[in-house]
Amino acid sequence: MRRAGIWAWTGWRSAVCALALMAASARADVPPRPVLGPLGERELTVLNSTDRAINELYVSAESADQWGEDRLGEQTLEAGGSLRLRLGRTRECIFDAKVVYDDASREENRGVNLCRTRQIAFDGSAAVAPPEIGPEHTVTLVNHAPRPIQQVFISPAAANQWGDDRLAEGSISAGDGRAVTWRGDCNVDLRVVFENRAAEERRGINLCATPALSVEPGWTTADVLPMPKAETPADPPAAPR
Repeated sequence: MRRAGIWAWTGWRSAVCALALMAASARADVPPRPVLGPLGERELTVLNSTDRAINELYVSAESADQWGEDRLGEQTLEAGGSLRLRLGRTRECIFDAKVVYDDASREENRGVNLCRTRQIAFDGSAAVAPPEIGPEHTVTLVNHAPRPIQQVFISPAAANQWGDDRLAEGSISAGDGRAVTWRGDCNVDLRVVFENRAAEERRGINLCATPALSVEPGWTTADVLPMPKAETPADPPAAPR
């Protein structure tokens, strides 16, 4: 009888634990309830505290599944400027905001309680560069400068940042060449950094129409690889008399 009681107690405890786990799992699947305040007109002033323009601005309640429409439309929020938005009458307090800068980088500010503040400032400290999209291109760089090339940067002509080093690891020794790839537009800006940290740039170059570049002293470039000089054939030996 005692053993049967122990088994009954063990089974009951297991059932209770299973029900508790199911309840916890069910609660985890339920989205958090929005923070509500008094019904009223929600207003927001967005400050652009960066040195670049904001081309797109999105603001939505935290409970929303989508960002919605661009609040700027055809306008631009210039560096140092501000914009006042009316978000409509609601009881929701928590809002998210996202901006897209003129270099296509974007920054988000989430979980802002508009029942306590009516201002959001974007300073660019959390800006994220967009993922590269488009077909992959390749250009061969031949280093005819006296120093190794340590870094290569390729970015869209309209971008304000150079982005990632295309060499990643290694370098291009003097006299050597290396293929460099990128995704996106053909018209780009190109920057090379040498071993002594000196840098040279070429702006607005169509690399899709330039399969190879020769980097020479003074940053002279050529659209085709220099061809080696043909060796002059030796004169045939004279026939014996």
